[in-house]
Amino acid sequence: MRKIILFVFLFISSVSLYSQQDSVLKNFKYRIDHYRAISLNINGGSSYNKSELGSGDNKNSSSSGSFSVGMNTIRSTDNILRTTYGNISSSFNSSRSENTTTTNKHKGYFAAAQYSLLNKRFSGQRFIEYGIDAAGSINSDRQTSSMPQPALKNKQSSYAVALLVGIGKGRLENITDMQNGLWLQQSLQEAGRLSNTLSAEELNQLGRSITKGNNTRILDFRKRTQFILETVDSYLQQKGLISKNDIAYFSNLNDILFFAFNNNRLAGTEKFIRFTPSLSGYNRNGTQSGVVDKYEMDPYIVSGLVSIGFNKYKPVNLKHQDNYGAAVKLNYISWNSTERYFSSGVLFSENKFDQDIKQAGLKLFYQHAFYPNTRTNINLNLETEGGYQDAGDTDEFYGMASLSGNLNYFISYRTRLAFDIGAAYRKNIYTAYQTLQVEPDNIQLFVNAGIGINL
Repeated sequence: MRKIILFVFLFISSVSLYSQQDSVLKNFKYRIDHYRAISLNINGGSSYNKSELGSGDNKNSSSSGSFSVGMNTIRSTDNILRTTYGNISSSFNSSRSENTTTTNKHKGYFAAAQYSLLNKRFSGQRFIEYGIDAAGSINSDRQTSSMPQPALKNKQSSYAVALLVGIGKGRLENITDMQNGLWLQQSLQEAGRLSNTLSAEELNQLGRSITKGNNTRILDFRKRTQFILETVDSYLQQKGLISKNDIAYFSNLNDILFFAFNNNRLAGTEKFIRFTPSLSGYNRNGTQSGVVDKYEMDPYIVSGLVSIGFNKYKPVNLKHQDNYGAAVKLNYISWNSTERYFSSGVLFSENKFDQDIKQAGLKLFYQHAFYPNTRTNINLNLETEGGYQDAGDTDEFYGMASLSGNLNYFISYRTRLAFDIGAAYRKNIYTAYQTLQVEPDNIQLFVNAGIGINL
């Protein structure tokens, strides 16, 4: 009889605990009025070597450099969810090789820019959204030689712009801070440093204090670390939730706030209707030796995608999460390309290509995520899409499906363990770059495992 009573008590306690976890995770609201982060990277280097050979000296030299600056911002209030990201980067390289008979030179340059914006405005449970993704790049290289041969020049520029407009109902919330709040409660409880188990409201406020600490911009890294620790500690102390203030308490606090490395988690359901028009392409021209001394190529793609569907992200408890969704997709793709060949500056050949594709399909996805601890996540992913397409001369069904699993374990900032396994199937899938063509039907099986170490 005692065993039965004990079992019932443990069962009720377990259900209560998981029910509380499920509730605070699902109901947590990530709110930050304004956060921004700036990243800057500058690199450069050069090398020189000289070799004495029987026929004379051989000299080689090279230099390179790169620069990038990026910024991202987040605003999450009851009425607005806005994320932006921008990045500009450039690089150059040059090299020279010289011997007694020949001198060869090479110079290369690359520049790129990227910008993305997603803005959602809420009125109760309903929202409107708009956004843009834009990117462009340009690169060139030139090779010259002291030998009697023409210089080789190549230039290429690329661009891609996609707009997004949509309406919907519901909201997906970032619950990562609340997840870490639950991990913190668990670790402090196991260390015997909590005066009592936190209520749902106290856990919610703990999650908000973690959000405040993580999203307050402080340039000095040491001061930022201090601020995060003091913000969360202040909440726990003011509420009288800590039974003992010692190194065990501090080490658990520090461990969760700075070494809980799991993927971001979402909670909630959204239903949507979205329209995404896009334009992308590139332009390439270069000088070649032989009969054709110059060529140009400028393919571009215009497309329009309408999707109607829903996404649901469901935190079962601290360690388990189920995500799934479905969408009906209507897609139109128009591909065009022109190739021109010149000889002595005179156009002697021009070829034009174009093709349109119309698609109607259904996309489904399911993911189960398992978080056994603060540094490990295991995911099972299933995704499939299929439908009917009109590709001009052919009308056919298309489809793709993939099943994969992966494990990721954070050992340290310098070491990470990863394992991936899966299978994928593709049938009548078109790809477009220099040409628009259907890929061969294929089945792919893969297994990857490794440890990444940065020294």
